Amino acid sequence: MKINHLNIKDIFEGMKMALPIMAGYVPLGFACGIVCAQAGMNVFQIFLMSALVYAGAGQYIAGAMLVAGATPLSIIITTLIVNSRHVLYTSVLYPYVARWSFLKQSLFAFQITDEVFAVHSTSMAKNQSNTVISFSINIFSHLSWITSNVLGGISSSLIPDTTKFGLDFTLCALFIALILPKLINIPQVLAFITGGVTALCFYLLDMQYAGIIAGALLGAFAGYFMNMRLHHGK
Repeated sequence: MKINHLNIKDIFEGMKMALPIMAGYVPLGFACGIVCAQAGMNVFQIFLMSALVYAGAGQYIAGAMLVAGATPLSIIITTLIVNSRHVLYTSVLYPYVARWSFLKQSLFAFQITDEVFAVHSTSMAKNQSNTVISFSINIFSHLSWITSNVLGGISSSLIPDTTKFGLDFTLCALFIALILPKLINIPQVLAFITGGVTALCFYLLDMQYAGIIAGALLGAFAGYFMNMRLHHGK
């Protein structure tokens, strides 16, 4: 792709839109790097995991399961279930990227996370699926995650306990800050409330990981049916 003035402008626009995500990923990724290092991973392994897996909750879970002595197969299955909600995200965004090549679609889908999806759900409609902007958001967000993971792994011996800093709440706070301004109609609000209440109920039953999936599914269905009812009277 030939780089021109318009491309550079779009790259900076994508970076600007990714800044809130990057700011949230720095402390969260730093803590994740420490967790992975405490699980016995070296810096290179942490780098590979953050580059190839790129899933905050999944990486935290994998690190905790490694410490607990879980088998590789159980770790893979658990993280696959927890991150299966990303299928819903990419399904929502697919109409915007339907004309892209399969390679572009695959690379784009690989870098979708909760927070990146929240930004894309608004930006892609506004910018008519601008390829440069969309990939800039993904790439800068991913780079910040990789960098903070590696720095956390390097610093693991200096900060053995990150819980006292409250970094575990960073992901929740970041997602809430990104998603609340996007709730502009009744179906979206209903989906948000339904998903949140469902996840909370599962959490109280000590089934927090299943609650992530159940909340995403029930929230999506609630928003869909409310939208159908409002627009089609069904």
